[in-house]
Amino acid sequence: MKRLLIAMALCQAAALSYAQGATATATGNATASAAAFKCGGIGNESQQQIKAEAAQHDMLLTFSTPSGAYLADIDVEISSGGKVVLQGRCGGPLMLVDLSGKGSYQVKAVSDGREQRKTVTLGAKPARVSFVWAAS
Repeated sequence: MKRLLIAMALCQAAALSYAQGATATATGNATASAAAFKCGGIGNESQQQIKAEAAQHDMLLTFSTPSGAYLADIDVEISSGGKVVLQGRCGGPLMLVDLSGKGSYQVKAVSDGREQRKTVTLGAKPARVSFVWAAS
């Protein structure tokens, strides 16, 4: 419970990050259409806004516990063909991602040192991917 309260406080501090948007760190041979992301979801209004915007982005990532409590400060790395195309920290529980093309991507998310990996295939519709960590 203490960790959840700390995460919620950090989420509130990260609200400014959402208002200003976030930038991705692209590594390797980044192009003008390199990956980008935006984090948010702190509070009901922000959650509704992010979810409404999801249809205009390639991917929506959600970070939570099995009880449905949202998590923040998640390190995310997305790669394709063995090359990292996006790397960043999400200060909120929801992350909108834009990538440079359709295809298969490997998404790694790390919360409190615990890593999860998922393969996501982008096609005609935006992908919605949930990462769920047991409370520590």
